[in-house]
Formats: sequence, C-alpha cells, structure tokens
Amino acid sequence: MPIHTLARRLPLLLAVAAPFLTCWLFLATYVLPARLAPHVLDLSGTWKLQEGDGAGWAEPAYDDSGWGELRLPGGYSTEGHQAPRAWVRKRFDLPAALRDKPLLFTLGGVRSGRASIFVNGHEVGQTDASFRGLKGEVDGLEAWTVDVRDVRPGSNVLAIRFEWTVPGDDGVVDARLFLGAQEQLAPYFLRASDTRRFFQYGALALFAFMLVLLGLFMSREAEPTRRALRRSTFFVVASAALYLAVRIGLLPLTQSSRATITVLTVSVTGFVWAMMEFSQQYCLERITRFGKLHRVICGVSAGAFLAAYALGPPAASARLYQLFAPYILGCILYATVLTAATLRRRKRSSDLVFAAAVLCILGAGVVDVLTDLYVVQAPRLTAMAIINLGLCAGALLIADFIQLSYINETLSARLARANTELAEALARAEEAARLKSALLEDRLATVGSLASGMAHEINNPMAYVTANLAFLSKQLPQLATSAEVGSHAGSELAELGEIAAESLDGARRVNDIVRELKLFARGSGEEKSEAVDVQAVLRRSLKLALPELEYRAQVVLQLEEVAPVLGSESRLGQVCLNLLLNAAQAMAEGDASRNQLVVRTRAREDGWVVLEISDTGRGISSEAQRRLFDPFFTTRPAGEGKGMGLSICHGIVKQLGGEIQVESVMGRGSLFRVVLPPHSMRA
Repeated sequence: MPIHTLARRLPLLLAVAAPFLTCWLFLATYVLPARLAPHVLDLSGTWKLQEGDGAGWAEPAYDDSGWGELRLPGGYSTEGHQAPRAWVRKRFDLPAALRDKPLLFTLGGVRSGRASIFVNGHEVGQTDASFRGLKGEVDGLEAWTVDVRDVRPGSNVLAIRFEWTVPGDDGVVDARLFLGAQEQLAPYFLRASDTRRFFQYGALALFAFMLVLLGLFMSREAEPTRRALRRSTFFVVASAALYLAVRIGLLPLTQSSRATITVLTVSVTGFVWAMMEFSQQYCLERITRFGKLHRVICGVSAGAFLAAYALGPPAASARLYQLFAPYILGCILYATVLTAATLRRRKRSSDLVFAAAVLCILGAGVVDVLTDLYVVQAPRLTAMAIINLGLCAGALLIADFIQLSYINETLSARLARANTELAEALARAEEAARLKSALLEDRLATVGSLASGMAHEINNPMAYVTANLAFLSKQLPQLATSAEVGSHAGSELAELGEIAAESLDGARRVNDIVRELKLFARGSGEEKSEAVDVQAVLRRSLKLALPELEYRAQVVLQLEEVAPVLGSESRLGQVCLNLLLNAAQAMAEGDASRNQLVVRTRAREDGWVVLEISDTGRGISSEAQRRLFDPFFTTRPAGEGKGMGLSICHGIVKQLGGEIQVESVMGRGSLFRVVLPPHSMRA
C-alpha cells in the first residue's frame, strides 16, 4: 500500500479502533499485573456472613462457625440475602514477604451501599461518601493504607461492615479485593484511578464543547432530514453527558441513594431513546413505526422510574431497571443490525466509525451481562460504551458539518470566481454594446445629415415648382374666364387650372413630408432642450408611419391636452416613430379592419405627461418582456431586426427624465407607456 494512501486511511482506522482501544485500556487497568502477584494477597473466595448487627466480630478468636457464607466477588441479594446491614469477615495469614511493610487494601464494586473496613478490630477506613459510582467497574475502586502494627504475623481477620442504601440490589460484584505491599499495589491503584479521571472528565469536557457546537448547528437553517439528525445527535450527547455527570459526582446527589439510582436510570432511558432516534435518522433518514413506538416505551419507562422514586419502595427503581435492561439489549441489537444493513447499502467512511461505536456498546452489554451472571469478572464497560457512542455521534455530525462548510466555501469560491468572470464578460458586452450603439448613433447622424441635405436639395427645386404651380393655378382660371364662353380653349384652360391646383396640393404635401423628415433627422446632432408639444410630435410621427399602418390597423387617436415637456422634438419623434412602427409590425398586414392601434395622451395625477401606444397584435411573452430593452435583443426572425430600436428609445426616455413601460398579453396585444416630466418641473 502506498504511503500516501496509508496516511489518508490512518485517521479512519484510528477512529474505528478508538472505542475498542478505550474499552481494552479499561480492561487492562482492571487486571492485576502478573509481576505483582508475589506482593499481593488475593482475598477473593468464601467469606463468613452475618446479617444484621453482630457482636464480638472484631476478635480474631471470635467463633464465627454459626455464620453463613458469601462468595466475593458475587452478589449480596442474588445469593439470597436481604438484610439492610451485614458483616462479612475473612481470616488470612500474612505472607512473610509482606511482613513489616506498609500495606494497602483495595476494594472495588460496592453497589448501592457503603462499607467500613476493619483489620483485627482496628478500623482502616470507609468508602468515600463523595464517591458516586454504583457498579463494580474501574471507577468503583478505592484503597486504604493498613497500619503494619495492626497486622499479626500469624492469623488475621479482615472484616467489612456493609450498609445497603437500596435493599434488593446486587451488592458487591468485583474481584479486586487485594491486600498487598503499598510500594507495588499503589501504582496499580493510581493508574486505574488516573485512567478513570482522564476519560471521564475529558469526555465530559468534550461533551460540553460538542453541545455548544451542536446548539450552534441547530440554529442554522437546514432541510428537515438534516435538522432531525442534528436534534437526535444533540440528545444523544446530552443524555450521555448527564449520565457521566451523575457517575463522577458532579450533581449534588447522595452516594448510592435512590435519587442517584433514579437519575441514572432516567438518563440511561433518555440515552436509549436518543440512540434509537440517532440510529434511524443516520441510517434510514427517517423514523419508522418502531421508532415512534420506542418513544412511547422510553417515555413510559422514565415516568415509571420517577414514580418509583417518589412513591414506591426503596428497591422499586432497581427492580424496574432489571425489567428494562432486556429491552435496552434488544435496542442495541436492533441498532447493530441497522448499522450492518447500512454498511451493505452504502459506502461511507463515517458509517464504519458509527458501526464501531455500536458494536462496542453491544460488546459492553454482553460483558456486563456475563459479569452479572458471574461467568467472568470484568469492569462494567457500559459507561465507557455510552461515552464512546456519545462522542462518536457528536463527532460524526461535527465532521459532517465541517465537510458541508468546506463544500460551501469551495462552492462560494467557485461562485465568486464565476461572478467575477461574469462581471468581466458583462463589462465586455456592455463595452461592445456601447461601441455598437455609438456606431449606430454615428450611422444615424450620417443618415440624419444625409436626410437633412436631401431635404434641403429637394426644397430648392420644390420652392420654384410650388411657386410656378401656384402661379399657374391662379392664372389659368383667369384665362379661362377671359376666353369666349363655350369655346374649346376656355374649357381646356379650365381643365388645366384644375390639374395645376391638384399638382400644387401634391407639391405642398411633398414640402410637408420633407419638412417632417428634416425635423426628424435634426436629432442626429447635439441639440438644446426646449419645450416640446407632445401632440404635434406624435402627429408628425403618425404621418411618417402611415404607409406601414394603413394596411394593418385602424388608427384611433385619443389625445387630451397635456403640458409641454422639456426635450428635443427629433428625439421624442424618434421614440414615437419607433413605437408606432413596432406596433404596426406586430399586426398582420392585409386586414386593417380586424386590428386597431390606439394612440393616447393624458396627464397623470401628479402632472406628468403620459403617452400610450397600444395594439391588438400578437403580444410579447413574459420572458421576452424582461429583456425587451436590452441592446441587440429582438423577437423578430434573423435578418429582420437588429434589436436596437427599443434600447435606443429606452435611453432617450431616460435622458428626458422619464420612464418607459410595457404591458402585454400573448395573443391579445401590447401597450407601451412613456411617462415624461412636464416642462415646468424641469425648467
């Protein structure tokens, strides 16, 4: 395997192995090293038992032949004993290797009670009242120094006085009953204690950190499935933290009391509920019917534990927990099967980490059951497995959030680059549009100059053509009247007079058109703003657009008196002409009776001038309306339009201080509205 591949997989391997390594470390601290065996006396085995308050027990010579027996390690209640107080004693001979040396006595696993230790009638010590551990696990180990003056070279008696806080519980279930040389036994005890503190307080600090992060994650917006996973993860970590806080004595609870047991059982119930929620949300991304039933079972169980604490006998909580324990094991088995199915269904590295934590808690449950049955003697690993699963769940969600954050940052960076590139492309497009617009303006200026020059050249001959026609139309009727009445020459002169009058009318129409064209073309250059009569400009534009309109639609004028606007006649005429031609081209040619073009002017309430041109043409789609005033956008077929007309109109109206609007319905027509400020407002 290449070194870089191993480097990528090593963190995953460590994450998968972490739960098992942690439990193995606890098991290693539980087992007494073989090298210490010559220096340690193992006191496990059969002890003499007297229930109740005995007398004279401290004397080694005291006759205890009438006492019963209790095997340690073992269970007090499971061996048929129910008294709330009991004495146990065991005779031992101190090996020669331990004589005259400072001694240390260790005791582990006092569940639901307190113990006082005596050697040859001399009190050695009591279990620590501040210690909250309930079961025989690594964190249930305590030690006391034994004065060598209290130990005899021959037979000695070690006696323990038990007082059960919760009658009916199992009592002592631990094999660490050692009396040995302090020099050799103290490091073993300290290693076990330090390991416990390191993992418990370290895990609690991590839980607090995770809860803060998870609280921040839950406040973020997310899809429902991911939000549900965050919520279930938060409750897994919170219930594991509560369980751990009770175990290490952070909550003000009496040692091994009913309240302590109740809080522990309720926290375990909450953890089982949250574990199932997390397992289904993580593996299935939903809650099944069994998951909903599981909520009810856990809620009823937690209520029963609280009721037993408040109303029931002292042993009720322990009995209820014994009934609930098989269901806990069933939930762990279900989570294991669910995780295995998930591993088969998808390939994610995080699934291996979650599977390792679930298998670890399953193994811990099996070890605890075998310990309760006295098949093996091992520390209780359930607490360690709960810590592992809580840390695993929180770590998975945090890792997932970090991954999503990385992906979001990557996408944001890509989006920023894309936006930059788009902005640059848009700037280039705008520059190109500006150049094309400038080119078009230059062409329009050229065309305008050409049109103005042509109009001037046409006006010169038309001037004397008009004058001559006017002279002929005046003189010919006079000549006709001076000729002889009824003569052929008189009738011809009269007919020529009519022809001259008609020609004069045509010449005058040519003059009007040339004048309108010259006025329209004047906008190609720099012009000063002046008061412009909107109706007059609109009428001139209609005359120019009439060849396009007369075969397409009936023109309806609805012109109200409006105030003059400040601007340019040619510029405003260009806008009107363009809108009229667009409206004409939107209607089919050949059936003017079916279409109608309405030209309307009116004053708005605030005094602004409104010019509206509506048609009954094919209409404009909503998508096209959003881009209608963009440069080079056109809905016409290729080659029939450059897409600059409306863009130029939009620019001219903006220069005049107004705005242009469009309303259109496909198949029913369009309405263009130009709104301009009055001359008095801008003067």
